Amino acid sequence: MVEVALEDRVMAKMYGRVVFKFMNKIQESENGAKRRDMMRRQGELIEGLSKRARELRTSKDPRPKKIDKLRAFIADSKNSFVSMQPLPLPLNARIEVTGIIPEKSSVFKSNMFPLLLYFQCSDGSEYPLIFKDGDDMRQDQLVIQLFTLMDRLLRKENLDLKLTPYDVLATGPTQGMAQFIPSKTIAAIVSEHNTLLNYMRAHHPDEGSVGTFGVEPGVIDTFVRSCAGYCVMTYLLGVGDRHLDNLLLAPDGHFFHVDFGYILGRDPKPLAPPVKVCKEMVDAMGGVQSIHYARFKNFCFTAFTILRKSANLILNLVTLMVDANIPHIKHRDVHEQVLGKFCLDLTEEQAIEHFEKLLNDISPFTAVLDRMHDWAQYWRS
Repeated sequence: MVEVALEDRVMAKMYGRVVFKFMNKIQESENGAKRRDMMRRQGELIEGLSKRARELRTSKDPRPKKIDKLRAFIADSKNSFVSMQPLPLPLNARIEVTGIIPEKSSVFKSNMFPLLLYFQCSDGSEYPLIFKDGDDMRQDQLVIQLFTLMDRLLRKENLDLKLTPYDVLATGPTQGMAQFIPSKTIAAIVSEHNTLLNYMRAHHPDEGSVGTFGVEPGVIDTFVRSCAGYCVMTYLLGVGDRHLDNLLLAPDGHFFHVDFGYILGRDPKPLAPPVKVCKEMVDAMGGVQSIHYARFKNFCFTAFTILRKSANLILNLVTLMVDANIPHIKHRDVHEQVLGKFCLDLTEEQAIEHFEKLLNDISPFTAVLDRMHDWAQYWRS
């Protein structure tokens, strides 16, 4: 079970009573003892990963040494990670896992040194996830839930923007796990391939294609759609601290955002634009004069129009976030922060014109900030 509330003094007593009643009801149900044992094992899995993640994060060892220690720890049968009885994964209970693959485990190069773990599934497949210690992932979980809602609202209107609302689960106030989508950061792609087009072309070439720059048309279409979807959603939720290390691209063209420590207008960067579109994204579409950029803008306008119709639903859910007791949210007027983004005082045509102006006004200063972040990451490594 997820026990985030136990470390909250206000909620701990209430949570304790609810858990006590819940466990008693489970015990009385058919196969109750088996279910309680399953929950116990899930708790032990989370506790074991959390302890190891914390040890590696606070260790002074260089990253390669951290990776070696992690793999040795998982491979040691005494720790019960390399092989286990089938267990529903806490992150996604529909997935049953039987162990963690040691040789695929790794540690990311970032402040908190999150773990990359590949779980072996009962059906023979693999499920990769990231386990973090030292980060409050409750906010990430709420943002992804809102992204999932927006995706459903768009699909209901037959607009598929190829979004990637990956699984996220906060297992404590400063720890949690998230599904890992095989992809690379824009920063890494630019470093290795120079451009996003080169990266997509390397994985999905189409030499006969002229209009899609030698890349399979479906891949470019996915890229354009997903860029538009995240452009609108991150604007509405006021997602901040965007840089080339938290914008990701999968080989098949799926673009998406990660790390949502700054939302609802909060941003550590000065003069950050409200719409998050970087030069690398536009270049991959062929520039602002290309047909693909025109399609990108049209997808943005359509998505913005559809989501405006459900503004009250989204606003109500965002307002409920205040009660989640997340530090950066609980003392802010989140309703007003988001309300203004929908431009409900404008007609549909005026609202689209407003959004188009935001797209056209994206500051070149963003590129300077991204380069500053690159240097910070370099010296941190």
